[in-house]
Amino acid sequence: MKSMTGFGYAEGMGELGFYQVYLKSVNHRFLEINLRLPRELLGWEEKINAALRKVASRGKLELRVDFEPREEAFAIEVNTALAQAYLEALKKLGTALSLSFEPRLELLLQIGEFIHLKKGESVWGKEWDSFFPIFEAAMANFLAYREIEGEKLREDLWTQLEELERLVQEIEREAGKIREYYREKLSQKIREAMPQTKIDELVLAQELIFYVDRSDINEEVVRLKAHISRARKVLVSKDLVGRELEFILQEMHREINTIGSKSSGVLLSSLVLDMKTTLEKMWEQAHNVE
Repeated sequence: MKSMTGFGYAEGMGELGFYQVYLKSVNHRFLEINLRLPRELLGWEEKINAALRKVASRGKLELRVDFEPREEAFAIEVNTALAQAYLEALKKLGTALSLSFEPRLELLLQIGEFIHLKKGESVWGKEWDSFFPIFEAAMANFLAYREIEGEKLREDLWTQLEELERLVQEIEREAGKIREYYREKLSQKIREAMPQTKIDELVLAQELIFYVDRSDINEEVVRLKAHISRARKVLVSKDLVGRELEFILQEMHREINTIGSKSSGVLLSSLVLDMKTTLEKMWEQAHNVE
């Protein structure tokens, strides 16, 4: 079991500079990847996306790469002609709009790319081979973090599942007392309404059948037990189980609601409330399982 919460970091020197790779994730219904790359590394975006999709199937991932180029590895190229063209265009715009215009270098840098690294695509293609082991180390640390967090989730979910099973057993014991509960309740009502009348056992039995049948929760309990059994298998599985676990909890919620609607008596209602509370705790943890 893996958590969708994760963090990984790695750093190292490539041929063209020093890299720091940060990879983190939080829970999300689907897989969403957000890359924060320096301009020089944008050509690697497709490769990085493909690699991340191999290590994560769900979660909101954010990858940030900081890059410090080696001075001796790069030459800076300045496109003076392009800068001059932009400057002339700004002067004409100022004249046309009757606006005063004072040339400033920072203004030119905001509207055009006149300064860039003088390196071809082929060089960055070779640099990928230097960068990938650093990136791979960050992904390995990221996965290790997810597995550690996943084990914590498994332990907590197992504890809550055992508590849920205990509550189901108590519900089952109390459900066996429903017939006697309604028999006493109906007899008391008859005695209060007609104290001088002898209770007709046949009529009482017919009424009991009606109430007991309406309050029977045996089918719901059986299905709930089956869901608990399936959840145990899911929790020990090595596969990606997040979606299946959420489905099982959804089915448990349905059965518990039905039991609650059929329940009578303070103790049964209290047990149903405890089951809902326990299931809610499981939901909170399951939302973070990949």
